[in-house]
Amino acid sequence: MTASVRLRLATLADAERLLHWRNDADTRRFSLNPEQVTEQQHTHWLQQSLSNPQRRLYIAEFADQPVGTVRVDSTAGSHRISWTVAAEYRGKGLAKAMVKLLVSQLTGTIVAEILPGNTASVKVAQHAGLTYQSTHNGILYYAYQTPD
Repeated sequence: MTASVRLRLATLADAERLLHWRNDADTRRFSLNPEQVTEQQHTHWLQQSLSNPQRRLYIAEFADQPVGTVRVDSTAGSHRISWTVAAEYRGKGLAKAMVKLLVSQLTGTIVAEILPGNTASVKVAQHAGLTYQSTHNGILYYAYQTPD
């Protein structure tokens, strides 16, 4: 599936879809911030995200359908990544494909923060080459250092 997944930059036109994915119960259960967000909060966050030069927010598409999102926050050779797959597309290997594609485009240190019990995200991170590094404040840290 990797060849069939593509990433495009998110736009304000994606706001409703991103909010729906963000407020999904399973997404929130494994999110660092599990609270449901309002449309106003989300719109403000999205506007800030799209104008932040250190953040890239992508929509992953498969067969021309939006299936999830990946985000990368970058600072001086270090990248923190996160992802969400739309509920109806989970369990199809798309998260692995979209995260691996994102990681292949980055150089430096790549880090993912994963909550304990989120075995699906652990598998996604490992598939993309990240390995367990440590646990701090109840968060598992997975990382990968790209070759120089």
